[in-house]
Amino acid sequence: MDARPYLSVVIPAYNEEERLKRYVPGMVEFLQSKGRPFEIVVVNDGSRDRTAQVARELSQTFPMLRLIDLNPNRGKGGAVKAGMLDARGEYVLFTDADQSTPISEVDKLLSKMEADGYDVAIGSRSMPGASVEQPQAWHRALAGKLFGVGTRLLCVHGIRDTQCGFKAMKRMVAQKVFPQVTSDTAIFDIEMLVIATREGYRIAEVAVKWVHDPDTRIPYNLRRAVRIWIELLRINRAQKVVWSLKARTQ
Repeated sequence: MDARPYLSVVIPAYNEEERLKRYVPGMVEFLQSKGRPFEIVVVNDGSRDRTAQVARELSQTFPMLRLIDLNPNRGKGGAVKAGMLDARGEYVLFTDADQSTPISEVDKLLSKMEADGYDVAIGSRSMPGASVEQPQAWHRALAGKLFGVGTRLLCVHGIRDTQCGFKAMKRMVAQKVFPQVTSDTAIFDIEMLVIATREGYRIAEVAVKWVHDPDTRIPYNLRRAVRIWIELLRINRAQKVVWSLKARTQ
């Protein structure tokens, strides 16, 4: 572990003991088959189950796995931020514990950065060539489409899918972008992409495989929908202020 890993995989985990046991061995097997050093960083986000203990047990079998144990709960954005800033790899990926996008899709993202010179590569369920094997329920899909329209109008232009939980970037980009991320919510990705764009980084949107897991840790209801839209507007206002300050100093 003295040498810098080629790839760090950050997994935000809230009450994910079963998924960690189910998916981590396969992730390790796939990454080992690539023949390059890697690490897996599990960020326990104040879970109420045995997530932290399971991660510690897995690290006994897989020494390339380590745990960041947050307490109290910070929210998905806070958990991802902690993991991305602590990651040691040349490239850093964050992915959901449910592996809705399997780890094998990471090659597509890494290729965009290594071969094509992009700074950030994000998985997309909306690009031509994407494979959505088990779509969301109609009401979640509709809400997602409406939210996507709002996102493109208010914050991020030119990106079709901001919310796929499978995104990678160069470590130096993560170290520049994530200290500026203020959202601890599940839509932190939007602020991250706004900041990356403002900093001049090239972002590639890449078609990936995706399977919806109905056992989501982020349930959708009216109260949460309102909170998400309020957060989107907050991000929009905050980034306008930053853009304005930057313009004045140039």
